[in-house]
Amino acid sequence: MSKSKLKQSRSRTKALLIDSEVSSEKLQDDITCKGCFKQFAHNRVPKILNCLHNMCSECINMSIELNNDKNKVLCPTCKNHSVGKDSETFRTHSYVQMLSDIAHCYQEQLNGSLRCIGCSNVAGLRCLTCNENYCQEHTDFHVRSRATSHHKVLSFKQILNAPLLVSTIKREEHCPSHKKKMVEFFCFTCKLPICTVCALSNHKNCVYEELSIAVSALKEKFDNLKPAFNRKAYNLKKMTATLDTGVKQIEGDFGHSMANVGDITDRIMRQLRQRESALNLQIEDHRKDSQGELRIHQSLVEDKIANLESGVDFVDTVFEYWSPLEVLTVENDIVRRLTELSAEPEEFGCEDVKPKAFDLPPDLETNVVGAISCLENNWMAKKE
Repeated sequence: MSKSKLKQSRSRTKALLIDSEVSSEKLQDDITCKGCFKQFAHNRVPKILNCLHNMCSECINMSIELNNDKNKVLCPTCKNHSVGKDSETFRTHSYVQMLSDIAHCYQEQLNGSLRCIGCSNVAGLRCLTCNENYCQEHTDFHVRSRATSHHKVLSFKQILNAPLLVSTIKREEHCPSHKKKMVEFFCFTCKLPICTVCALSNHKNCVYEELSIAVSALKEKFDNLKPAFNRKAYNLKKMTATLDTGVKQIEGDFGHSMANVGDITDRIMRQLRQRESALNLQIEDHRKDSQGELRIHQSLVEDKIANLESGVDFVDTVFEYWSPLEVLTVENDIVRRLTELSAEPEEFGCEDVKPKAFDLPPDLETNVVGAISCLENNWMAKKE
């Protein structure tokens, strides 16, 4: 598909999802799969690849099916491969899935097809604690009820305009084994959320920790990784500046060389104009080759910067928007990925990318004068 058609397809998809009142570039980017440019949905669940980028479940399965090397998924953002036999291998990005679901519900509200859980009226509000949709009448009852008076109910538009509100609301997370008990601990041995009953029975011999303490320790671990990560990003940005300066220097140097060629060729006879054209072509080819090489390096460096920054953005998003349980389930993936990114060796240094100036032949003018004399002698000989 061409770039123009791809952009048109993306624009049409966005126009169907959210109106201008709640539309923002970041929100559209968050809820759109970079593989098919469609909004995440129930059949296109957002999954977290090994590189920490998102991709919908449909695109993951299609990528595995089309890939000659099975069990590998090509990330459309950074072009790295993730290993997995299908989309279920990868964890669901719950925060992105929630935003996509809210956007879909908002569109259904505008169309009048979203129903309240308690009646047949159109729902326009979402309880972020119990994750249900309500009309205004049942919302009033919900917030007046003693059992649910502490719940946070917002309109879909409020959530989409300020998704940070979701991260400030404490969600009720119950133990998988004891549905009536709240999750209080995380078992590092079994990699499971547990309650007090679990800790004193089935997991009494396991290594577990309170959720808040475990998350604080994990955040401290990530904070220790950030300095090396930031240094890597700084060095790559410095490399980009050097490459950009080199490209501009090449343009100036070769412009000056072209002017010199013109000055020299202006002093010779018309029969030697072809020599000027040949030199210009050589200079132009050299300029294109030199700038092309630097731009390739520059593109590689910019890709690395994008990968590094996307890794940091993902970690920041995890701590801002995810619940403690969700944060702990991706600990190993995040630590491994950030360590890989910060440890990648730099392929070349700033000194390796200095442009090489095009040197004119030192005896050019002498050769031209000799050629002119030869032409004159030949012309005189023919004349005689």
